[in-house]
Amino acid sequence: MSITDIYKRQAAAALEERTKLVAELRSIEADQKLSSADKRERVERIDRDLIRLEAEARDAIERGEREAEVRALAEKAGGIVLPNSGAALPGESEEWRSLLPSGSDFRALVAESSPGSGGYAVPSKTADKYVEHLRAASVFLRVPGINVHRFDSGSFVLPNLTSSTTPGVVSEGAAIPEGTANFAGLTFTPIKYADLYRASNEVLDDAAFEMRNLISGVMVRNIATQVDRDAFQGTGTASLSGLTKAGMGTAVNLATGNTVVKWDHIIDGFSDIEAAGAVPGVIWASPDMGKALRKERENATTGGYLAGQVTDPVTKAGLGLPIYVSANLPTKTVIVADPTRIHIGVRSDVRVAVSEDFGFDKDLTAFRATYRVAGLAVDTASAVQVIKASAS
Repeated sequence: MSITDIYKRQAAAALEERTKLVAELRSIEADQKLSSADKRERVERIDRDLIRLEAEARDAIERGEREAEVRALAEKAGGIVLPNSGAALPGESEEWRSLLPSGSDFRALVAESSPGSGGYAVPSKTADKYVEHLRAASVFLRVPGINVHRFDSGSFVLPNLTSSTTPGVVSEGAAIPEGTANFAGLTFTPIKYADLYRASNEVLDDAAFEMRNLISGVMVRNIATQVDRDAFQGTGTASLSGLTKAGMGTAVNLATGNTVVKWDHIIDGFSDIEAAGAVPGVIWASPDMGKALRKERENATTGGYLAGQVTDPVTKAGLGLPIYVSANLPTKTVIVADPTRIHIGVRSDVRVAVSEDFGFDKDLTAFRATYRVAGLAVDTASAVQVIKASAS
């Protein structure tokens, strides 16, 4: 069996395992017996494995292609070959290497004391894992009920009923007056979030852990964090229009002296959403207000927690609504909303691409992540109550 065949088998095995995980992911999403927390935990674990398997398959394919190219060049040069002096792949002991070896056969010097030269990634002893803290899930998109519209054009318009006439009482035999309905359009035009990293092939080959997965994880985390921040605070100029932007929701600015959002204010927002014919479904809070809400008690500091007893999910819910805390919200801010009245368009999911042409003369590999998401829109401003505590 040739070396290229071995690489093909490695790639096929990784892709086959990935297919099984995709099937498992679908079964988890369809399992009604699992709680949302269990589903989220399993989905996150499978996502990590999917990224790892994709990287393994991609690496095997790239190595196979490089090997085939080198052998083709060697044949043109007269077919001169040298014995393999490096570590052999399984079943490769009888193979011979071309006079022009593949990129993985070369190793430039790495200055172990210099971080810029890979010292942190390729010292004499490094653990075979990196700390798994890279994939920051979006607190905004994590909420069930938000309308995510996928489309395949330059932009798209979502019709929105803005008003209609009120039916009245009609006498027997009288003509029924014709009603009118007024529509407007919520226009979604995609914008692109992108991230780019590069690394030397020496570091990629010699790192004690899977550097490709690390870089991919960093880029996905960066994009998720930025989209999350813009979904709450975006100005609409070269970014999404965030929920705290004027006109996206109903702003409730507390009077001087009200430096903390309390449950009384949440209940007011809850009632205002119901009055608009919507159903409250989520509470988003900045970290400082999340702490205050969760610790608010009866009779000042002597009674029970208003959100529930400590044996209840006090840190997760209040008034029957899930509480999501995000550092991407402005300080002193709480949002109570009906998530079904919030819309976001997705033109293309996060894509991670790898190129060996970038920095070819320096033997560098480039990693690029892109995500095209269309403008955030709220079809009923009163369904999103943005409560802002006073600064003093």
